[in-house]
Amino acid sequence: MTHPNSLTRYPEGSIRELWSISMPLMISTLASLFMIFTDRIFLAHYSLAALNASVNAGTLAWALMIGVGMITAMSEIFVAQYNGAKQYSRLGIPVWQMIWFSFFSLAFFIPVAIWGAPLIFQGSLYAEMEIEFFRWLMFFGPSYALMTTFSGFFIGRGKTKMLVWLAVGANMINIGLDRALIFGIPGLIPEMGVRGAAIATCFGYMFEASMLAILFLSKENRQLYGAGSYKIDWAEMKKCLKVGFPQGIFCCLEVFGWAVFYWLMTALGEMHITISSICQSFTILLSFFCDGLSRGAAAVAGNLIGAKRRQFVTKVLKSGVVLLIIFNCVVGIFLVLDPDDTVRFLFLEEGSKVQVDPLFQGALRICLVFAFLYLFFEGIRWLLSGLLIAAGDTMFLLIAGSLSVWFFLLGPVYLIVVRQNLSVEYAWAMAAIYSALLLSLYWFRFKRGTWQKIDLIVDENIEVNTIPLNPSDVALDRAE
Repeated sequence: MTHPNSLTRYPEGSIRELWSISMPLMISTLASLFMIFTDRIFLAHYSLAALNASVNAGTLAWALMIGVGMITAMSEIFVAQYNGAKQYSRLGIPVWQMIWFSFFSLAFFIPVAIWGAPLIFQGSLYAEMEIEFFRWLMFFGPSYALMTTFSGFFIGRGKTKMLVWLAVGANMINIGLDRALIFGIPGLIPEMGVRGAAIATCFGYMFEASMLAILFLSKENRQLYGAGSYKIDWAEMKKCLKVGFPQGIFCCLEVFGWAVFYWLMTALGEMHITISSICQSFTILLSFFCDGLSRGAAAVAGNLIGAKRRQFVTKVLKSGVVLLIIFNCVVGIFLVLDPDDTVRFLFLEEGSKVQVDPLFQGALRICLVFAFLYLFFEGIRWLLSGLLIAAGDTMFLLIAGSLSVWFFLLGPVYLIVVRQNLSVEYAWAMAAIYSALLLSLYWFRFKRGTWQKIDLIVDENIEVNTIPLNPSDVALDRAE
C-alpha cells in the first residue's frame, strides 16, 4: 500500500519503486561514465601511452572532482528529507548553498591546475601527457560539482527521467568532440591528444549543468519549491557541509587510493598498467548500475526518513540486493566467460603484438574475473552507502572507507605484489578482497542502527510549509 508522501505509485521500499527511481539514474550515470569510457577507447587507438597516462592522471583528477561533487550532491539528501516532511518551500535552499559552494571551489581547482600538476607528475613515465590531462580536468572541475548540485534537486523529489536525456546529449557532445579534438581535423582543429579528451568530457558536464540550471530556475520551481532562494544561508550551508564533507573527503581519499594503486602498477611495468587500465575501464563503465541504484536508494530512503517511516528502509535494502543479483548475473556472462573479442575490439589496435600474446590474454581473463567479484561486492556496498548517506551517517563512511583503502588494499598490494614483483593477477585478487572486507564493515554499521538516531532537518525555528499542492501543480510535477 502506498503512502500519500511516497515518491511513486508503487509500495514504499518495493523493488518496483526503487527500480522506477533508480533506472533513469542508471541510464544517466551510464551515459556520463560512457564519456570516460569513450575517452579511453579513443585514446587507446591514439596510443597506449595516452591511455595509460589518462588512467594515472585521470584517476587522481577524478578523486578531486568527485570529492567536491559528492559534497555538492548532498543537496539531494536535504531535498529528499524536506520533500518527505512536506516542507516544500525549503527544497531550493540547500540546492543554492551547494551552487555557491561549487563556485567557491574555483579557489581550489585553479591553483591545483596551475601549480599542482607539475609537482604531482614530475618524473613520471608519462609526465608530459599526465600533466596536460590533469590540468585541463582541474580547470573545468566546478562544472561537475554544479551538475551534481542541480541533479540533487530532481533526484531528491524522484523526478529523474529528464536526467537521462541530458546525459545522452552530453555524451553525444563528448563523442563528437573526442574524435575532433584528440585526432584533430586537418586545416581546422589541431591534434590535441589527451588534452582534447579532457576538454571533450568537461564540455559534456558543462552542457548538463547548464540545462539543469535552466530547469531548476523555472517559474514553477521558484513558486513551489523555493528555487529562487538564492541568498547564502550559513546555517543551511553548515548543515549541508557537515553531512557532505565526510562523504566528499572519503570519496576523494578512496579514489586517490586507486590512483596510488595505478601508480604502483605503472612502476611494475607496461603489462601491469595496461591490464589494470582495461579492468578499470570496465569497472568504471559497469558501475553505472551501482551508482544509479545507490542514488535511487538514497532518494527513496531520504523521503521515508523525512516522513518518519524509517521502518521501510530495510525493505529498500532487500529490494536493492535483488536488483544487484540480477544485474551481476548478466554482467558475469560478458566478464567471466570469454571477454577476448570485446577487449580486442574496444582497446587494442588491429595487429597489435599485445593482442596475440597468450600470457597477456591469460592474465587479463583472470583479472577480469576478479574485477567482476570486485564489482559485485561494490554494488552492495554502494547500496548500503546510499542508505547511510540518506540518514546523514557520513562520518562513519569517512573513517571506515578512508582507512580501509590503505590497510585493506594499498598496504597488501605494496608489501606482497610490488615488493615481491608478483603478477598483476595478485593485485586484482586483493582488490576483490578489499571490497568484500569494506562491505562487511558497512553491513555491521547498518545492522547496528546508529543511523536511525540521526535527524538532519529538525529545527524549531523553521516554520514548516505543509500546504498541499493544487491539482494542476501535481499534474505538472508528474509530467516532469
